[in-house]
Amino acid sequence: MVSADPGSFRDPASRVVHDGNRVLRLLDERGLEAWQALKATSFFEKAVADGRLIHTEETSDFPADAAGALEHQRLSLITYPYEWTFSMLKDAALLQLDLLADALADGITIKDATPFNIQFVSGKPIFIDLGSFEAYRSGEPWIGYRQFTRQFLFPLMLRAWVGLAYQPWLRGDMEGPTAGEMKLLLSTAQRLRPGALMHVSLQARMEDRMSGAAVREELKDAGFSVDLILANVRKLRSLVESLEWDHEVEGWSDYQSCTHVGRDRDAKSEFLEGALDRARPEMVADLGANDGHFSDIAAESGAHAVAIDSDEPVLDDLYQRSRGKNISIIVSDLANPTPSQGWAGKERPGLFERVKPDVVIAYGVIHHLIYTTSIPPRAVMEWLRSFACVVVVEFVAPEDEMVAKLTANKLARELHHGRNEKEFRAIIAAMFDVHSERTLESGTRILFELIPR
Repeated sequence: MVSADPGSFRDPASRVVHDGNRVLRLLDERGLEAWQALKATSFFEKAVADGRLIHTEETSDFPADAAGALEHQRLSLITYPYEWTFSMLKDAALLQLDLLADALADGITIKDATPFNIQFVSGKPIFIDLGSFEAYRSGEPWIGYRQFTRQFLFPLMLRAWVGLAYQPWLRGDMEGPTAGEMKLLLSTAQRLRPGALMHVSLQARMEDRMSGAAVREELKDAGFSVDLILANVRKLRSLVESLEWDHEVEGWSDYQSCTHVGRDRDAKSEFLEGALDRARPEMVADLGANDGHFSDIAAESGAHAVAIDSDEPVLDDLYQRSRGKNISIIVSDLANPTPSQGWAGKERPGLFERVKPDVVIAYGVIHHLIYTTSIPPRAVMEWLRSFACVVVVEFVAPEDEMVAKLTANKLARELHHGRNEKEFRAIIAAMFDVHSERTLESGTRILFELIPR
């Protein structure tokens, strides 16, 4: 049964649908013309070959109301820019600019510039929206410029220059900050930087003076050329490359310094390997992944590992070494995961509508949910049960040194029932069968391999 992709409806010339496991792009006459122009270029063949563009083939299997159709490589997971680390967004921005420059050399332009058109496969960004390409018309400006600044450049500036995380902003407003808003966030000295003068201050004045449509017509009347666009692209690329984020230690980025990590890592690895060997999963969700050690084990077992954590610095380090590995990286707070949003609340599905694991790893995480965010142990286990798959979980007793730190400012009456071993076992007994378990060296931590009932 063919179903429309909820995130692909804005461009009538090119819309994505799903037919079972197939991903199809249906084209109208304008979309077909743009595809034929793209297909005829050497740029397209080279970009697909080097993994910058998604693998695509024409198909004759399409409904009567379409003029043509393409079949794309199916990706096992879609992620969004407000779930990416700084280095991921930066690499995606550089890909967008490089593709535009290379396409223009073959008479093709990219009519938009949104990170939603880019995904990560084996630690590498790949452009997936072939409907964004069309033949360049002489004198036209790069229409995607303003979108590029709002959804790529300004978020990167927020982190690099202002020190603010951009993920909450993009999650709250997927269009990204305007130039006027960005100008307010920059100091006087920052506004005087060459990149800010052109892309923030000048653009903010244009926003105040005229509408987007008027800007487009004025730029067109100015007589743009490929050379002018490429000069702007080169300057943008240089600016993006210069943006750096100093990884200060935040949150649990210093996880390795915790006593239990080195002490228990081998035992936890061995326990996980046994569970993975039995389950043979296609996808593993590593909740509270931290440095990705257990995601690495899952990927080495042949699974697609999804490393989820709220600690962006440590995930950014993981991304830097994930090239060639079947690991997806997602910045998200498990106590407040990415919700469904966009048009009709369906355009961008929530995190756990997209992540459908066969095994869940919950090492070193549920005690933080229980003690730091005050979620009842039963609710935590009901949530893990909702994945309907094998769960490898670490129970941490109230006597554990880490729990003592987490509860230092809490009274016993402020803590939920279900925290001690007897109560915890009663909770899991109502929802799971215990396939295997192992008590760690400290005696205050127990690993469970749970099978949902």
